[in-house]
Amino acid sequence: MEKEPAYKIQLAEELHRRCTKNARYSIRAFARALNLDPGALSRILSGKQIPSFHVAEKILSNLDFTPNERAIFLDSLNEVQKKRPLKRVRQESNNPFLNNLSQNELNIELYKVISSWYHIAILELTMLDNFEGNSKWISKQLGISQVEAKLALDRLFDLNLLEVKNGKIRKTQEQLTTNSKTISTPALRTNQKEFLEKAIESLENDPIEERNTTSMTMAIDPELLPLAKEKIHDFNKELCQLLESKSKRRVYNLEIALYPLQKKET
Repeated sequence: MEKEPAYKIQLAEELHRRCTKNARYSIRAFARALNLDPGALSRILSGKQIPSFHVAEKILSNLDFTPNERAIFLDSLNEVQKKRPLKRVRQESNNPFLNNLSQNELNIELYKVISSWYHIAILELTMLDNFEGNSKWISKQLGISQVEAKLALDRLFDLNLLEVKNGKIRKTQEQLTTNSKTISTPALRTNQKEFLEKAIESLENDPIEERNTTSMTMAIDPELLPLAKEKIHDFNKELCQLLESKSKRRVYNLEIALYPLQKKET
């Protein structure tokens, strides 16, 4: 009989410890303490569901584990994730998060699922002539772990953002944006922070021939910001069309930052 993964044993032992201290303590209470859906926690404990690393971090943030216990938890999850087969078949879905995909726009709720920068990068990698649809190649290209690459591939297939067409993995939408341009969410802010960090990394490591980093300081009328945003949006779209018009050999990201240097008067 195959040995239970350590993360599952740790969760079961923690639940048992709490139930021992309080006979009325339930799996529902445990789920509430971990900020998880009770059904999801039940499936994790029964082995019917493997938690993602995002869920694992949520669990660990709500448990008083030592650094060593955290390491054991994540290492065991990593081993289980490595054994999962990569999904290849695009499945039809009634997921309400996908309502706006026909318009190349991501629902804000769906964006939470793929907010990490490498999800969008993987979609663009599929357009390269030398693309290889395996986690090892993707992890090498993007500098992420194979586990991250494999989980991202599975997630993108689940959300119908990837499909297998003529024997090759391809993205299903040309370009994606969020369906709301007037609100900010933690997921959107996280995504932008990650891309800004990637820009700094590129500034430090990539030769100037392979990048372009510019800035401009100006005194402006803030009432013109809505017009500025429209022009930036149009510029992004036009430049994207130009750069994608020829052969696709490398994935790039474009960032344009416009922000006040002065503090608001109180």
